[in-house]
Amino acid sequence: MQRFIRFSIVLRLILVLAILNACVGTIDIPQTRDIPPTALVRDMGLGVNIGNTMDSIWDGSGVAGETGWGNPVITREFIDALANHGYKTIRLPVTWAEHIGIAPNYTIEAAWMNRVEEVVDWCLDRGLYVIVNLHHDGGDSQESWIKKAASNETEIIDKFKKVWKQIADKFTFKSDYLIFEAMNEVGFDNLAIDEAQKLLTSLNQAFVDTVRDSDGLNPDRFLLAAGYWTDIDRTYDSRYRLPIDKKSRLILSIHYYTPSVFCIAEKPNNSWGFSADWGTAEDEAELKAQFGKLKARFLDAGAPVILGEYGVVKNNDKVEEGRVRWMTAVTQICLENGICPVLWDTGGEISRQPPFAMSESLIAVMKATLYR
Repeated sequence: MQRFIRFSIVLRLILVLAILNACVGTIDIPQTRDIPPTALVRDMGLGVNIGNTMDSIWDGSGVAGETGWGNPVITREFIDALANHGYKTIRLPVTWAEHIGIAPNYTIEAAWMNRVEEVVDWCLDRGLYVIVNLHHDGGDSQESWIKKAASNETEIIDKFKKVWKQIADKFTFKSDYLIFEAMNEVGFDNLAIDEAQKLLTSLNQAFVDTVRDSDGLNPDRFLLAAGYWTDIDRTYDSRYRLPIDKKSRLILSIHYYTPSVFCIAEKPNNSWGFSADWGTAEDEAELKAQFGKLKARFLDAGAPVILGEYGVVKNNDKVEEGRVRWMTAVTQICLENGICPVLWDTGGEISRQPPFAMSESLIAVMKATLYR
């Protein structure tokens, strides 16, 4: 009888394993492409951020959530519209801070993780590249936490690694069109610059190591390491170091809002490229000089670059022709240097409601670059 029982158990195990093997065999697991990161970045074409949405954070009135900063929830139709407008890359800024549990596990809320996955899947289904990051987790809000590493490095790096481990595990088998970005705009200006740069390197390295140690496609996934404040000058600094990636699938993340008196400030300069205040020669010289730094320090050394954000505040004080010239010039110099430009948009250039119309200014930029 005992032999019969043991035989029955073994037989059942064999049947279960056979069923599991058959089920696994039906899963369509994407394969990592054999493509160098420089070629991948060129293939990413033009990109756009879905800003002020999944990155919104507490502003004093309560948990912000996806609609907290005035934009509607992201829909599959909106993703389709972005693809139809000609974009090949979507940067999905995500703030996780308000959805992270307490120590020691720092568990991310399942509902929030699943919602991020839903949007990522919509992008991947359209054949788009999609970048997922830790956004205002490193910002200036009281809910932000990454910059606290300046005073508590051990605890924050532990949290940083545990958060990225959960994200990596959730997206284990997503195709390599999904790219992880370590963090957004992070710097530690309350520290001496040597210490600050070293700390940023430690965070970038923790990010790379954590993702590489996870399963599925993650050991070979393309990764974005943050520049210091994602600023060209501060990243061009010789003290900045890219983390070590034995897979050589690392990309540098940089932002560009220069000159800030035009791109961000309301005044004093309201135009670019042709006005008395900003002569064309001076404007072009500054643009070429800044991107020349990226070329000399990184591109020529084989380190590809993604311009994760760029844009100009749109208001009545801006000369619209200047905005178009600036966006066109930055987009073009990126494409010429093999950099993927990802426009920062919060709904001002592409409507978030059907029919998801693109602004005339952005249409002009697209015609002058992508469709020329």
